[in-house]
Formats: sequence, structure tokens, C-alpha cells
Amino acid sequence: MGDWFLLLLLIMVGAITAFGLCGYAFSSLSAQGIRRADRATRFRFGAALAGAAAAALYTWGALHVFGAHVEVEDGGTGSSPIRPCLAAGGPEKAAVTLRTSVHVVPIRLMCHTKTGESYPAGVPGYVNPAVAFLALSSALLAVGAGYASELKAREQGRKG
Repeated sequence: MGDWFLLLLLIMVGAITAFGLCGYAFSSLSAQGIRRADRATRFRFGAALAGAAAAALYTWGALHVFGAHVEVEDGGTGSSPIRPCLAAGGPEKAAVTLRTSVHVVPIRLMCHTKTGESYPAGVPGYVNPAVAFLALSSALLAVGAGYASELKAREQGRKG
């Protein structure tokens, strides 16, 4: 099984995760209503929405890598220098590029030159930093939701 199978699997799982988290986010908020939702519910909504955005952006990056990988594996007329590497590194680097490899975390296609140098290609520069920011935001909001739920439970325990 090649890199294309892994990329297709990542694209499918990422899309399913993004839609699932969006569904969870909006169903958790609509169950109580926007105005009546407590702080923990709003944190859960934000965590799920940020997670969905991170999954969608990661899937976008995987789609870019898949397209670049298909171009690399295409062969035939115009396949040398490697087109994604030509676009990313320019004609000087692309002329000495030997091979490419797919990296999953962070998502990228790496071009390897004769001199041992490697450089990324195929993924827009904003994808990986945005995925990291959204994933971290999602994790922090999930922790905040747990903390808010704990505070509410302790408050109810004192009252009742």
C-alpha cells in the first residue's frame, strides 16, 4: 500500500470527523437553547467547533498533498523536474531533486535533493500553524468545559 492509500484514508477520516464534531457542537448548544446554555455547554460548543475546524483544515492540507503526490507519481512528459518541487523550491532546487516523501504530522510533501537538503512542497503555508492553533484551542476549551462542569457540580452539591 502506498502513500496514496494513507492520504485517502486521512481525507476520509478528516472529513467524517469535521462533520461529526460540527454536528455534536450544534446539537449540544441547541439542546438547551443559546440563551439558556450554561458556561460548560458553551465551552463544549467552542471545543467541538474548533476541533471541527482543525480537522477540516488538516483534511484540506491532506487534499493538497494528495494532489501533489498524484502529480509526482504521474510520470510521462513534463514530469521532470518534479512539478510540486519546482513550484516550491524554484528551478535550481527542482533540478537536483531526487525523490519526495509524504509526512503526516505536520502534513506535507517533502522534496529531497542530491545534496541531502529537504524542503516542503504541496501544502499552503497557513495550514499547519492554523491546525496547531485550532487543535490547541479545542483542547483548552475542552479542559475549560470540564472545569466549568466541576464547579457547577460542586455548587449544586453544596446547595442540595
